[in-house]
Amino acid sequence: MFRGFKYQVVLPVAGITLMLICLSAIGFSIWAMQQEQSVVRQQVADNVTSIQGVFVTTAALMQDRTHASMALLQEQIRMRGGAEKGSPVTVAGKTVNDVVIGGKGQAGDFTIVDYVTRLNKGTATIFSKDAERFVRIATNVLKDDGTRAVGTELNNATPAYAELKNQRAFYGVVDILGNPYFTAYEPLLGKNGESIGIAYVGYKAELPVLSQALEQAHLLKSGFVAVVDSNKARYVPSWVTPEQVQEATANKDGSWVLNRTPLPEWGLTIVSAYPAAELRAQGQKIGFGVALAGIVLGAAISATLFFLLDRKVLHLLGGEPRVAADYMKRIADGDLAVDIAVVGARPDSLMASLKVMEMKLKNLVSAVRGGAAEVSEQSHKFEAAFVTFQKDPQGSSSQDIVKQAKGISRTLSLLEKSVGRFRL
Repeated sequence: MFRGFKYQVVLPVAGITLMLICLSAIGFSIWAMQQEQSVVRQQVADNVTSIQGVFVTTAALMQDRTHASMALLQEQIRMRGGAEKGSPVTVAGKTVNDVVIGGKGQAGDFTIVDYVTRLNKGTATIFSKDAERFVRIATNVLKDDGTRAVGTELNNATPAYAELKNQRAFYGVVDILGNPYFTAYEPLLGKNGESIGIAYVGYKAELPVLSQALEQAHLLKSGFVAVVDSNKARYVPSWVTPEQVQEATANKDGSWVLNRTPLPEWGLTIVSAYPAAELRAQGQKIGFGVALAGIVLGAAISATLFFLLDRKVLHLLGGEPRVAADYMKRIADGDLAVDIAVVGARPDSLMASLKVMEMKLKNLVSAVRGGAAEVSEQSHKFEAAFVTFQKDPQGSSSQDIVKQAKGISRTLSLLEKSVGRFRL
């Protein structure tokens, strides 16, 4: 019912509304993604700052401890008369020169190193210099199997080695047997000034506060903040493995958004990473929400418009405007045989009024036609009476003429009354 007009009005409105909804959804999706990206970037900056603070604070504390422990170790060496180069000894299958302190060789003697760590915790070592190598001859640094790491060498790839090779002290973070240590290295010099070894103290980089900071650094759904070195992930949150961190930071497929912040003093790097797909998904989620809300709103507007057109326009017309216009054109062209279909029950609708008008026009035309026929008949009778009158003026024909004239007058009066019902 009223399908044409309502759909001609509602469908364009719905189409325009849908187009505006789509454009709004796209715009909101882009805006939401940018906003989410800003939020994530701020989270990254806050997390990096927090983690940097952990390392800075820890470094300050460790520096104090390493300086104190080194001072204690050097004091023990001086109290015993200083260090001298000793005879060759074999340590864990390696032949090196012993280091003699207070007349006692230190190879396999852990008295001094254990005394230092008993008071100040951490680790302590005495190295013997063998050409370009520095070998541990007395240490409480432990290997993975739990035994003392005697016979092992100072890694020549560390920044400490480069300094010590030139008889300069080094304070900082180095990798010791696969673990990061905050360390202090000072050359051991004999009485003649010859470099005979190294005195070392250090603390394994245990950072319980860092673990808490990493656990709180959740980026989107699966993003993370971790701390890595040049070889592997050192500190990671609980929801990822070191292998996953390595894969993400390699980013071979470009699917991760990465941010790297170096910690040069520690030889580490803070890496934040989150999947680009998750960032897009957040924007799309908001865009879909806007689209859904817009579609619901557009449907409500279209339904309301549809209802109002039906109730306020089409029922008042009593039919389709196009059909009403066609009826009126046919009536104007003189076609009073049109069967006007009236939709609805309103007697004041346009179609109902048009139907009443058509009926009145039919009655008028019928009356005019009947009157015209009667006038024509009366005229013929009048003419016949007039012919008779001409032939016999004294006869009864004069009364017939008067009678026929009165009949014509009555017929014309009836026609006048029929036409008089219409206002001009």
